[in-house]
Amino acid sequence: MALSVEKWVGFGSAMAGFGLLWSRMPEHVHEETRYIISSLAPMVMSYFNPYEQITISEYGEERFQRNKMFDAVSTYLTSTCLDGARKLKAELRHNSKDDPLPRIIMDEDQEVVDNFDGARMWWRLYPRSAKNLGRTVISYLPGDVDDEPRRYRLVFHKRHRQLVLDTYLPRVVDQWRELIAKNRQRTLFTNYVVDGKSNWSSVPFNPPAKFDMLAMDHAKKTEILNDLRSFREGKENHSKVGKAWKRGYLLHGPPGTGKSTMIGAMANFLDYDVYDLDLTSVKDNSELRKLFLDTTDKSIIVIEDIDAIEVELTTNRKDKKAANEDGNNGKHHVVVELSNNTEKSKVTLSGLLGFVDGLWSACGSERIFVFTTNHVDRLDPALTRRGRMDSHIELSYCRFEAFKMLAKTYLDITEHSQFDEIGRLLEETNTTPAEVAYNLMPFGKRDSEIDRLLDEIDGASADVANNLTRVKKRDADNCLAGLLETLKKAKLEYATPPMD
Repeated sequence: MALSVEKWVGFGSAMAGFGLLWSRMPEHVHEETRYIISSLAPMVMSYFNPYEQITISEYGEERFQRNKMFDAVSTYLTSTCLDGARKLKAELRHNSKDDPLPRIIMDEDQEVVDNFDGARMWWRLYPRSAKNLGRTVISYLPGDVDDEPRRYRLVFHKRHRQLVLDTYLPRVVDQWRELIAKNRQRTLFTNYVVDGKSNWSSVPFNPPAKFDMLAMDHAKKTEILNDLRSFREGKENHSKVGKAWKRGYLLHGPPGTGKSTMIGAMANFLDYDVYDLDLTSVKDNSELRKLFLDTTDKSIIVIEDIDAIEVELTTNRKDKKAANEDGNNGKHHVVVELSNNTEKSKVTLSGLLGFVDGLWSACGSERIFVFTTNHVDRLDPALTRRGRMDSHIELSYCRFEAFKMLAKTYLDITEHSQFDEIGRLLEETNTTPAEVAYNLMPFGKRDSEIDRLLDEIDGASADVANNLTRVKKRDADNCLAGLLETLKKAKLEYATPPMD
């Protein structure tokens, strides 16, 4: 006992002597010692720590392109580890009639455990700018950094390293792809600005338009369908000639001729997502590239009414050209200046062209670019040349062939005594398919009467069938009479010269 006390007394004296010696050392020695200790501490902890970790950030190192592995992990954990999560989030899908059940996903800032082939895997989702995360298996590890994007951190024992790299993470990706294919739903994206940064938001997209419903020349429609089929099956051909697997379409024509409907029909035919890009919300070329890189393969990227923006491009180019002639050494820069509440936004023509057909267009595959315009003559030739806009599709006024298709779709008729006169008036007036379709809509009257007749079907099925035919014929007569009246008024307006 006495020996033990003596040992403690000796230890205390040694520590007191060391403290006195430390206090008398110069300040630079203190700083160097603290630096050495701080450098060695993580190495010592890493040596004795039996766990390793993998971080999967929502974006890449430069926060420029979204990390698809982050999405894969999110989908995998939602399908596999929800039972072990204490905090969940519930979301109701936009199309709740088709899917009335809420979508349950894992909330941020918590830890779940996954068992794979006898190995335990700890997952934690860190929120943006995570601080004070609490003490868990993962948070005891070194390396937590504040002010980062959202990220998953996977922790596992050292002996499972090869299992994680060779089997577990590939399995996560495979299951993600299987779930995506199984639950495939087309999506409509649009860009918006939050805190000065552009991002995509999305809603489910189920456009009703199909090619057999489009009011246009049959030969032109067949040509477009064949072109889309060739693109969809043309991966090897594009690779063979060294071109990015993409295609550009320019849809032009007066308002109401079906440009947006054509885009919906394309999405239905190809089963692609649609990205509706609003250039007026894009700050500069760098932000445009970021939005482009965040799009997925098998998608249609749409810029509608490009002429409204391209007017600025064309005007600026002409102004710059005039300045060059005055001695600007032939150098010019084309800029779109878009007003913003907070700052002036600039997208250059070269940036837009690089987005469509430059180096950046090769970052991804199986993409379709669609530009729409009401005034094709206003567009810069550099944007509309073949190779950028591979196919120019004119959607014009409604003629007789297109009208017969609309009559079949809206009224379920293929012939009528008034067809000849309607066909003649359509050739003499510039009437859009939208105007014709409006006049062919029975506005729900037919549906309500048909519902009443169907309630009587048990008592007299033959009479009901005759009555249904009568209702359809009456609706067709009324709708076609209204269309004739509209076309006659349009012809008078078209023939009457404007007043001075």
